[in-house]
Amino acid sequence: MLRALLLVGLLFTWAAPSQSVDLDALDWKTSSDEPIIGSPDAKPGGTFHTWISSYPLTFRIVGPDSNDQFAGWNRSQTTDFTLVWKHPTTDAYIPCLATEWAVEDDHRTLYFRLDPDARWSDNTPVTADDFVFALEMLKDEDIVDPFWNNYVRETYESVTALDKHTLQIVGAQPSWRPLYDFNLFPLPRHIHEVDETWVKRHNREPSVGLGPYVIGEMIEGQSITFEKIDDWWGAEKRTFQGLYNVDKIRIAVIPDIDRAFDHFQKGELDFYRVTSAKKWATGTDIEAIRQGWVHKRRTFVDVPQGIHGLAINLERPKFQNKDFRKAIQYAFDFDDLNENLMFSAYYRKVSAFEGTEYENPDLRPYGFDPKKCREHLSRAGYSRRGDDGFFVNEAGEKASFSLIYGSPAWSAFLTIMKQRYQTLGIEIELTLLEAGTAFKRGLDRNYDAVHTSRASSSYPAPYQYFHTDFLSTRNNNNVWAFGSPHTDELIETYRFNMDKDARVAAMHELDAIIQDEAFYVPFFQAPYVRFVYWDHVRFPDFYFPKRFEQMENWQVFWIDEAKREAVKAAVAAGSAYPPDSVVDVDPYGIKLAVEAAMAGGGTEQ
Repeated sequence: MLRALLLVGLLFTWAAPSQSVDLDALDWKTSSDEPIIGSPDAKPGGTFHTWISSYPLTFRIVGPDSNDQFAGWNRSQTTDFTLVWKHPTTDAYIPCLATEWAVEDDHRTLYFRLDPDARWSDNTPVTADDFVFALEMLKDEDIVDPFWNNYVRETYESVTALDKHTLQIVGAQPSWRPLYDFNLFPLPRHIHEVDETWVKRHNREPSVGLGPYVIGEMIEGQSITFEKIDDWWGAEKRTFQGLYNVDKIRIAVIPDIDRAFDHFQKGELDFYRVTSAKKWATGTDIEAIRQGWVHKRRTFVDVPQGIHGLAINLERPKFQNKDFRKAIQYAFDFDDLNENLMFSAYYRKVSAFEGTEYENPDLRPYGFDPKKCREHLSRAGYSRRGDDGFFVNEAGEKASFSLIYGSPAWSAFLTIMKQRYQTLGIEIELTLLEAGTAFKRGLDRNYDAVHTSRASSSYPAPYQYFHTDFLSTRNNNNVWAFGSPHTDELIETYRFNMDKDARVAAMHELDAIIQDEAFYVPFFQAPYVRFVYWDHVRFPDFYFPKRFEQMENWQVFWIDEAKREAVKAAVAAGSAYPPDSVVDVDPYGIKLAVEAAMAGGGTEQ
């Protein structure tokens, strides 16, 4: 247990808001009746053992090399502590560093009252000036972080400290989700002096944070340990109940994922997330699971699934024929690939906005249909097979396209896909490129088809993916060169209309148009977390919050050290525990909803 004793005196200069505001007259909101995020049964104490694949190049939270695998744990104690949080199960806004908030009718001017108990990990009080400094620092090019430079300049008009614990934020433009768009984390002015030497000076220095842990022991190239702060300021706050239960988090550096599983089997790691369908199906039949010392779970969660599949380049003449694009859709045999190569582990993606309230619930996959594939090929002009078995048009051009991809892990999947297309008379030429090169080819629209994957935040971002503003340029996310005046109107409705019903209706229509235009071949989604864990790791009955993505984000687990010793004794004696009767856990009905949406198969488009 650590508690830094450094106390730093600060001088603050408070500013009046740009227009005189009666703060007491504002409609202040808070939330005190949302369910706690973790479990009331969680017990404090113990050490959680986990792993990353490489030792961090920096401990900074912004700037060069600050977005590596360690960054998630680093941010969990720093930038994740924003003014408000979205409850990860109910989606309601709840206090974090702010106890109350008010939003003006202009939808871009916000006020926050800070929790006066909030302290940095060096015991310095958090003040409104730290948020002012955050904007200043993130704008500063000396941090060498173009993402943050651009983001804050485009998002915020101003951040003003009205007094020590009252903050005004003005967004660059109105928003129907102002608490989401204009939320902000602080940065400690008393720690940072930003100049051309800042990056180097802070490179190996653990960040002063806001969470309950600080970095303690660091063994270069081997491990990093987070240690809990005595008397952490948030310990009694409702928002954090059931979270941050362990005393230490030891993160070992293990370069290879299979080696990490070996460490797990030896009991050196407490938890192992299984990302491979093959490993889940064939590689987890281990003694520790058979004996009941280790548990195997697939827990369904509800998070945006992003975009994943084939992007088709509408700038290529062959793909300007919609029937040819639809033939490609009907030739994709998801069920065969999923069953024979992916161990039936996945679900078919349908929507471009999968996993959000903006996905169109009426959409169904095209489905594998050789008859419809041939019908659309014929309509596209490919009416006869050539000597090599591929369909050709009157000009003798093959029903053919090239497909580039950026990871050898996809070679088997795409090769089998190519073979199935070949039986239907469509030729695919596969080209494996270095990952960065393949990604760049997509951004530049220098391809026929490209395997693409794009993550999504809580809200879809159709503007960057489907708006005509990006048609006349390259190096952007409208990789398919799609857009029309009508779809632009739908996107603008989503971006700026304050009526939620109008936004949802616009996005549902846009989703249907995207599917009908057939330039995106969705692959699969995985709305769950697959993992194995030793019996001394404890979870709530629901395992994870509904919006769970990573262990470091929502630390609802706890460690029972007495059970750890009991398991060690059982292993030594060869004494079995009762076997698991359940593997799948679906506390939010996600599995049922996804399977219901998949029912009915493809329909003619």
